Amino acid sequence: MKKKLLMGGLLPALVMSTCGVAGAQPAAMDTLTAMEQNPDAGSRMGASTEPVTQESLQEMRRQLEEQMKQAQELQERLNAQLNSLDQRVNKVEKKTNDPRLNLYGYARMRYNKHQFANYTERADQQLYVNFYTDYHINDKWSIKSEMEINNNATDNTINGDTDSLKVWQAYAEGHFGDASVKLGKFWLGSPYLMTMDEKVNGFQVNWGTPLKWGRAQLTLSAGNTFTKQGTLAYKSDGNLLSWDDPANSKDFRVVSMMGTIPVAKNTNLVFHYGDTKDRKNDYRMKMRSVGFDTKLNRDLKLSAAIAKSDADFANKSHMIKLQYKEARPDIPGSYDIYVKKYLQRIHTGLDKLFYDDIAYPTDITYDDGMPGDYWDNRVTEFNGLRVGIDLVPVKNSKLMLNYTFGDMGGTIRPAGDKYSWTGKKYDYSFFRAEWQFFF
Repeated sequence: MKKKLLMGGLLPALVMSTCGVAGAQPAAMDTLTAMEQNPDAGSRMGASTEPVTQESLQEMRRQLEEQMKQAQELQERLNAQLNSLDQRVNKVEKKTNDPRLNLYGYARMRYNKHQFANYTERADQQLYVNFYTDYHINDKWSIKSEMEINNNATDNTINGDTDSLKVWQAYAEGHFGDASVKLGKFWLGSPYLMTMDEKVNGFQVNWGTPLKWGRAQLTLSAGNTFTKQGTLAYKSDGNLLSWDDPANSKDFRVVSMMGTIPVAKNTNLVFHYGDTKDRKNDYRMKMRSVGFDTKLNRDLKLSAAIAKSDADFANKSHMIKLQYKEARPDIPGSYDIYVKKYLQRIHTGLDKLFYDDIAYPTDITYDDGMPGDYWDNRVTEFNGLRVGIDLVPVKNSKLMLNYTFGDMGGTIRPAGDKYSWTGKKYDYSFFRAEWQFFF
């Protein structure tokens, strides 16, 4: 009877250890240890017809240890199978959620209308579709590209325009710790989030470091660029280089350093330094700009910047912007309202640094009888305002409306003299409506 009662007490421990229940194993071993030290304790657990001896307890302990070992081996094999299954599930999820090749982009329907003095340009409607590709070679390197298709919706034809299909970017991007590297053809974007039409064939390195108020970002770009920007600099003999001058290769080496540094809570210092030099001669121009952006409160943001080049004339530009709220394509119903103040001369920085799609008289083929070089884009100045509103009517879209107005002035060049300001200004206005769709 004692033996039956004893086995009745040990059986649950054996069953639980065999099933891999870790909490039961120490309890069972403690029971056996106590019984080995005091065999009479087993007698008191119940009546038995056979006496409990030290040898019988040791045999039961050996059998229990063997069963516990088998249970641990089974648990280890089960854990290994579960780990292997987790790895295979993670691979499947990664291929599904992060495929090796990503295709995305956005489409823009744009309506523009420029008015200069007494001349109103015909309304221009454009359809743009930008395709992006991102091919993952491995965990560190990817190959990326951007292609744009531009159709003149006013005529509903491309008209054989070679610029209607453009490859804006095609580069390899790698990551080394906190730094990223681009090799190939890429955008040299404005640090002030303004329209900038400059592409560089070369390399770019971006890296960041945490500071007290946030993360500082620095971007170094270098390479070759095709631009008319160099025509804005003077030759070594003091004469302005003509766009049609055969000596002007428009093949420039560019070095650019830009950065964003948090200097206080919700306030960033932004700067840019650029240097362009013709690879075939000594035509060269340097520019530098500095600005800031700060959140005055949760919804109000102020940005400003000033740029200066080492050209001999009209070498300063500035911009100041006040924005309320923020339109985010991922948040339906979000919007922003803003106003910008410009003093802008196109040659102050790298091509179109403060351009913002403002057209000059030569862009809209206007002729008011002034000398042919009066409306040279290199020296034309715009001074005015832009007011705008951005809306997100539905997710993954943005409707942009803005109106720009101000004074446009040009220059004349008396015989034997450099370009100089005439002081005469003309009214200029520009309206744009654009709807963007992201896919």
